[in-house]
Amino acid sequence: MQIDQRPMAGRSFQVGFTLIEMAIVMLIIGLLLGGLLMPLSEQVNHERYRETEKQLNSVREALMGFALDQQRLPCPDTTGDGVEDSPCADVEGSVPWLTLGVGRLDGWQRPLRYRVDANFYASIPDPANTTSGLAIQQQDGTALTAANPDAPVAIVFSCGRDGLANDENDAAGADLPNCANPGGVNALYIQDAPNGDPANRFDDLLIWLSKNTLLNRLVAAGKWP
Repeated sequence: MQIDQRPMAGRSFQVGFTLIEMAIVMLIIGLLLGGLLMPLSEQVNHERYRETEKQLNSVREALMGFALDQQRLPCPDTTGDGVEDSPCADVEGSVPWLTLGVGRLDGWQRPLRYRVDANFYASIPDPANTTSGLAIQQQDGTALTAANPDAPVAIVFSCGRDGLANDENDAAGADLPNCANPGGVNALYIQDAPNGDPANRFDDLLIWLSKNTLLNRLVAAGKWP
């Protein structure tokens, strides 16, 4: 008895066609998911930037509150316990979060870095001259702060998404993970827009406390001179 193979061939063709369709659908779904995941990742990163900016501003306010109470600024934390460690001339460390009563980590859960002018951690002098020459620039060298005696009295920064102190914010001369930076006498710091240039990458977030902002707050409260 001869068996007609045409229906089987038809079914075989139909199965093969369905598998091709499924492969195309899976490819399209993969492309769509890839397109959705990228913006979601960037959205999370943007939220971490916003959280870090909020934390940096909170630290700046706490520094001014500390100065109102103590008539000086705190030293950095160099031992990791959250308490200021003095003396601290030309020393960079972590934010003394326990001393200030603020959070210690940025949006990426890394320590915030801190440095204070050498003439302001013992007492605020009169005249209020800065001495350590703290300076903030853009990456192209454009100055964002004045020189002594009107240099910033303190800087606070986050190492951003990559966890590395970028450009001049790395006084150690080497990219150390987890925002570690032994510091040193280099008083130059960088604040600029984030960029992903492999040769000149920068994603740190940095703020500073100006001498005149601090003095204005102290004078208004009757705490200086």
